Amino acid sequence: MKLEEPEKLSKKLKLGFYPYTYVRTTVMKSLLFKKEDYHKMLKMSFSEIAKFLQDTNYKAEIDKLAAEYSGADLLELALNKNLSDSFKKLIRISSYELGLMIKEYIKRKDIEDIKTILRGKFTNMDEKLVMNSITSAGTLSPEFLTSLLKKESIEEVLKNNKIVDFSLLKEGLKDLNEKKTLATIENALDKHYYNHLMEFSQILPKQGALFRDFLLKEIEILNILTILRLKRVKFDKKVIAGFIISTGDKLKDAKIKSLADADDLDQLSGILEKAGFKNVIQKGIEEFKENGSLITLETELYKHLLNESILLLHQHPLSIDVILGFMFAKDIEIRNLRIIIKGKQLGLSENFIKKQLVF
Repeated sequence: MKLEEPEKLSKKLKLGFYPYTYVRTTVMKSLLFKKEDYHKMLKMSFSEIAKFLQDTNYKAEIDKLAAEYSGADLLELALNKNLSDSFKKLIRISSYELGLMIKEYIKRKDIEDIKTILRGKFTNMDEKLVMNSITSAGTLSPEFLTSLLKKESIEEVLKNNKIVDFSLLKEGLKDLNEKKTLATIENALDKHYYNHLMEFSQILPKQGALFRDFLLKEIEILNILTILRLKRVKFDKKVIAGFIISTGDKLKDAKIKSLADADDLDQLSGILEKAGFKNVIQKGIEEFKENGSLITLETELYKHLLNESILLLHQHPLSIDVILGFMFAKDIEIRNLRIIIKGKQLGLSENFIKKQLVF
C-alpha cells in the first residue's frame, strides 16, 4: 500500500500571506484554558468539572453527545470531538497550501489512533472502550478507523492502515509474534511519521524554518524519553540505538546517540545538562533516581516544548508558525483535561494530578 504523498517533495510549496487564517487561529488560541482555569478544575469534583466544561468551548460537543453518553465516557468523547473539529476548522479556513501543511502535521493523530487500535487488540480490550479512546482528529475518518478495529488480527490492521507502508512494519510484526511486544511496531510508526514530516518540511519556503526547528526540538524530546524508558528496563545499547528517530541534523543526532551510549544515569543527565536541559530535567532526574518514575521528567520536557510553541504564537502572530503553535497547544490542553478527568474519576489527590499537567 502506497503512502498518500501531499506533493512531489522535490517541488517547493508556495505559501502566501494569509492574515484571515492567522487572525482566526489567534482567536481560537484565545479560547484555550489558562493556568488559573486548571487550578480551578483541580479543586472541583468530577460533576463540577463536567458543568464547568459545559460553559466553555466544549459546550457544543457535550450537548450533542449527552443524549447518548454520560459521565467520563461523555467527557472523553466530547474532548475527542472538539479536538477533531478544531483541526478540521483550521483546514476549512486555510488556503490549499496551508491545508496541506496542517494535514501533514495532524497525521500524528492518525498514528496515535492506529496505536490505540493495536493496543486494544493486543490486550483484548472491549471494542467500545477502544472506540471511546480514538480521537479521529487526523486525516483518517471515524468510519475507516472503525473498519480497522473490526479487522481480525493485528497483521490485518497493519496491512490496511493507509498511513505507513506494510513493508516498514514487517520487522515489528516479527517481534510481536516472537517477543510479544508492540514496541517495535509503534517505534516504526513514529519513525515514519517524523521522517516523513521532516521531509515534507524541506519543501516549505523560508516561512517554514521555525516549523522545522520546532519539529527538531520535538523529536529530540521524544528520543530522550524513549532512551530513558528503555534504559529503565535494561535494554542493550544497540537495541536502544535502533529506536532513535533520526532528524538528519548531524549535531543533534550525535548528541542523542551519546545519550543512548551513556553507561549510567549520572552520565546521561550530565549530557542533557550540557545540551541546555539542566533546569528542565533537574526535578525529574531526581524522581527517576528515587523510584524509577518518569512522570515529572516527561511533564517538564513537555512544558519546555509548550513554551517553545507559545514563543511561535507570540513572536510570529502573522505566519504559519501561529498555526503550528495553536495545534500543539490545543493537543496539550486535551491531554491536561484527560488527566484531570481520569484523576478525579479515580479519586487521586489534587497534588498528584497537578504534577502531570503541562501549562
